[in-house]
Amino acid sequence: MKKLTLLLLLCAFVGQIQAQRYISEVFSSATKTTNVPYGTNFTALTLAVTGHTARQPLVMNLYQPEGDVETARPLVIYLHTGNFLPYPQNGSCGGTINDAAADEFAKRLARMGYVVAVADYRTGWNPIASGPTGELTRRATLINAAYRGVQDVRSCIRYFKKTAALGGNPFRVDTSKIVVWGQGTGGYISLAANSLDKYSEILFTSIPRKFQLPTGLPAPNDWLPMVLEAYNGNIYGTSGPHVSDAFYNQATGGAYPVGDTLAVPNHPGYTSNFQLCVHTGGALGDSLWLEKGDAPIISYQVPADPFAPYGTDILIVPTTNEPVVEVSGADDVQSIVARLGNNAIFNGIPASVDPYGAVANSRNAGRNGLFPLPQAPTNSAPWEWTTYSNPPSGCNTDPVPAQLYIDTIIKYYAPRACLALGLPCGFVDTKEINSIEVGLDVAPVPAAEAVNFKAQEPIKSILVFDINGRIVRTFNEINANNFSIQRNGLANGMYFAQVLFDKGFVKRKLVFANN
Repeated sequence: MKKLTLLLLLCAFVGQIQAQRYISEVFSSATKTTNVPYGTNFTALTLAVTGHTARQPLVMNLYQPEGDVETARPLVIYLHTGNFLPYPQNGSCGGTINDAAADEFAKRLARMGYVVAVADYRTGWNPIASGPTGELTRRATLINAAYRGVQDVRSCIRYFKKTAALGGNPFRVDTSKIVVWGQGTGGYISLAANSLDKYSEILFTSIPRKFQLPTGLPAPNDWLPMVLEAYNGNIYGTSGPHVSDAFYNQATGGAYPVGDTLAVPNHPGYTSNFQLCVHTGGALGDSLWLEKGDAPIISYQVPADPFAPYGTDILIVPTTNEPVVEVSGADDVQSIVARLGNNAIFNGIPASVDPYGAVANSRNAGRNGLFPLPQAPTNSAPWEWTTYSNPPSGCNTDPVPAQLYIDTIIKYYAPRACLALGLPCGFVDTKEINSIEVGLDVAPVPAAEAVNFKAQEPIKSILVFDINGRIVRTFNEINANNFSIQRNGLANGMYFAQVLFDKGFVKRKLVFANN
């Protein structure tokens, strides 16, 4: 009976090894904490009602793998869709941190071992401006909304870095492994946050004066940036206003109330860097913002998207069908990224852990990181559905087809995120080998406090699983023939180790027991 029990446990372990952390879901559930504050800032939404900006809280829903013992987990900051307008006034099927698709993505990523923050950001612009200056007004207010979104996601990044440094790291986040993932409208923010790192780039665009307004004043004040750093704060959200009221009110015809601001600093003193950009829909404000050395980008888009172009073209407002500004979608973004070499880290993923890589490559002209998703032209976001009551007509309420798209998106993301973030996914070679091939010896079994691993070839990494398949210890970048694992509080019982070598991995049983 004991032999049968051990055999069953070993079989379960083999299944869990294939369902490996960060590659697939190894946790059965995720905990969700709602409306966690990460900062505050001023919103433009109140301007039309009160004539002044007002300070609003910035909050997030936080997801963590339930039962996880890892102390340094990668973080995904997930940005919902919504046309930069509040729901339901945006006329969209969603637009909050409680959207069904955002919740589904977050739960799946958390069950894979990530910490996920579905973060809110400030909204507000004028999509219905008309008349001779209507298009300029729409463009100016939209670029301001996107700018505030970039500030907010960077503030969220700094919040986690600050709590890790000063607050005891309550969310157990590895702040060197951060993903910014934007869905729909959030994709505009994630792409801009990855590429727009200097205020001057707002003026350096593919179309001259693309984000500038004519003032009617003599030179040099005849053109004014649509985003005023003195009013909006710097591009990182770490500075407050320094408005010269007399000049800006004269230049903009009183568009900005005297004494008002749209910027207060949040968590200055920490960097806003992140290591991977993902966008599911959306587009980039200007292709010239991309530079060599930007974080790798994973792009998903329906090529027939009727609102955001797949290449470079005019963005259309979904609710009004009005043109706004020229932007670049996934196809052109990934062409530039390939030329710059920013996605080179994705090359060489074994087919065994990349089930959708071949599918994507058959459609993306060899640009690793681009997944064109086929769908009817009328549906630009087939991964979305709504659970809100009384949604606008045409909204998908069936989760099944949307979740199939999410399956594909997650499975394409997982191995690329492993490489971009340097996670211990162990697919240098996923072939299982016999311990004799590498001369591996593991002793003692059982052990009271430590287990020694000795091999004839260098050990790359070791993952320790409990009998439920959960990772309880991770040892990366060992690169040595001898290594010892300390018990450090592990309960009595059976565990399993996956020991990775250049040739493949070896599975070995471990047992901890008191003397």
